[in-house]
Amino acid sequence: MTPLSPGVATSTEQDAPAAPGSLRFRRLWLFSPRADLAILAIPLALTLCAAGASAFMAPVAADGAHRLMSWTAQNILGNATHVVLTFLLFGVHRDVLTAAPGQPRNILAGTLAMLAVGAGFFFTFYADRSIHTFAVAVIFNVFGMHHTLSQHRGLWSLHGLRGGQEGLTPPSPLERRLQQLYVPLLLSILLVRIFFVAESAAPDAPAYLDVGQGTVLPWQMLPVLIALWLGYFLLLFRAVLRSGTASGPKVLYLLGMATATGLALVAPEWGYVMLPGMHGLEYYMLSARMLEPREGDAPRLGRGFIWPAMVLAMLPLLALGVVHGFLLDGPVRGSLSIGSGALSHPLLRGLTSLGFAVVLAHYFADAFIFRFRIPSIRQVMLRRLGLASPAPLPASAAR
Repeated sequence: MTPLSPGVATSTEQDAPAAPGSLRFRRLWLFSPRADLAILAIPLALTLCAAGASAFMAPVAADGAHRLMSWTAQNILGNATHVVLTFLLFGVHRDVLTAAPGQPRNILAGTLAMLAVGAGFFFTFYADRSIHTFAVAVIFNVFGMHHTLSQHRGLWSLHGLRGGQEGLTPPSPLERRLQQLYVPLLLSILLVRIFFVAESAAPDAPAYLDVGQGTVLPWQMLPVLIALWLGYFLLLFRAVLRSGTASGPKVLYLLGMATATGLALVAPEWGYVMLPGMHGLEYYMLSARMLEPREGDAPRLGRGFIWPAMVLAMLPLLALGVVHGFLLDGPVRGSLSIGSGALSHPLLRGLTSLGFAVVLAHYFADAFIFRFRIPSIRQVMLRRLGLASPAPLPASAAR
């Protein structure tokens, strides 16, 4: 999800001044108390269970537990399966596809191109991994991490918008600047960690994702990255909490962001369980909300059929994930890790290549439909999200 511009107060009625650090929860949940908390609690619980099991099991069993938890985060919690929901949304609500002039043509052409190029790219990767190993790792970890962090920033902005509509003080200039810095800073920190810092202090230890990049930075570089991460979030929470009443749900969400990115930095094997889990659950909730009928919509998909339709749309990718779960050999590393079992199964190789092409096409389509700096798209998407649309911001205020 491409980020919104920072939340803007849309009500002239502000809360009375309150002591710094005060939190308010009433009417400020983005989806519902249960859904907002589940987005944070379920991936964290899965990660803690996986880490606990790994600590008490033999190495082989621990690797198996890690693979199971990573598979659950990628498939059941939706990181690898939610991608088709973007296209389900196009089919149910055409205004999302047609929100800006030329958008249908651009999305159709780009999606087809991504499907063709992506499928061919991954098929040749399966045929000879030595050709594309580095490129595949870079594509999915750069694009995938950017996509995940951008969705964090987008939901952060939605929390700001919700708070503004309920009369809370708008985000401070410092919070706005930190929000704009979030994606480039955290993307840089996490990519350096997994690609260019030794996995451990052992002599000649490779990077967490070893794709033949050669000599990497010593493990002692990790405290520098942790200091950057810690400094950023300390400054952020200080900015959010010092100006009076803050949105409790937003603060909880920011804590979830800090926890997930911190785990990915300190212990990537567990961070890459929590981050995909959060991302998939967030997209489930966003999709379910946007698929709901709004006033004036033609009756196409009733509220009671939304979740069944989502599950049905995702079943092919889920089935593909189940097959890979049985064939996967060795610990799962990175985003959307590719198992070696497909190498000897031509049909599975083709289906997997097409599946990854759908992921790339989803990245492309999402980049268009969440361009909230464009007033017509902002109006359509905020309506689909059930949020009143504030006055359009100038392009300079949005990403």
